[in-house]
Amino acid sequence: MMNLILKDLKKYKDFVLFHVHVNIKLKVSNTILGYLWWLIDPFMQMLVYTFIVVFIFDRGGKDYPLFVFCGLLSWKWLSSTVTYSAGSIKANANILNQVYLPKFIFPLQECISNLYKFCFGLFVMVIMMAFFRVSPSIHNLEIILVIAVNFLFIYGLSLHLTHYGVFIADIKNILSHTLRIWWYISPGIYSLTAIPEKYRGIFWLNPNTVFFESYRNVLLYHRSPYYSQLLIWFVISLIMTYFGLKKLYRHDRHYSKMI
Repeated sequence: MMNLILKDLKKYKDFVLFHVHVNIKLKVSNTILGYLWWLIDPFMQMLVYTFIVVFIFDRGGKDYPLFVFCGLLSWKWLSSTVTYSAGSIKANANILNQVYLPKFIFPLQECISNLYKFCFGLFVMVIMMAFFRVSPSIHNLEIILVIAVNFLFIYGLSLHLTHYGVFIADIKNILSHTLRIWWYISPGIYSLTAIPEKYRGIFWLNPNTVFFESYRNVLLYHRSPYYSQLLIWFVISLIMTYFGLKKLYRHDRHYSKMI
């Protein structure tokens, strides 16, 4: 199966890159603010959480806006990609009824598009860090490893949702509520130190905990990411990706009957 995947990846590489380019340009050209729209959602959420936590509850700690924005960027990448992937095959039904396309390219092109937006958000993050006087460090370079594992995890998860999105009519509604719960049980707006120590181990089972805390370490705290936990999620993500690809190829012929 791996030979078939590599063959299709090579064959449709230009198709994926072209659609990533078109997707990015289309979303920018149809708006006045362009690239800024990619940041308005996490930025406005950051302001709301900062107002509630800092000004109302008098909590949050030092540089809380940076703390929240760092988590929101990673979360936006994940939530946007998996939401699109869940409906990607049905959304491209017109194309699939005319030509054959391997289904793994739909979540792949969305994951790459949102990676581009994530990197644009990191540029804004750097500006905010300068405003809050957070100095750069050598650990900033380690963000590349965190991004790589984060990408693989999001893609692996998206592959499975791409499959189930064909057969479960209400998957977008289910996913909407699931993502909302997942965000609030992830340390996006609160620190792990606010969790009783006896429960913190449970929170480390959440992949977002590893990614959020690793991003904050390399960007804000001049520390290395959590390499041992990242290694675990790298292996899990590889397994998810393998079985996700296998599932899409195994059920390929059934999708046309469902859409």
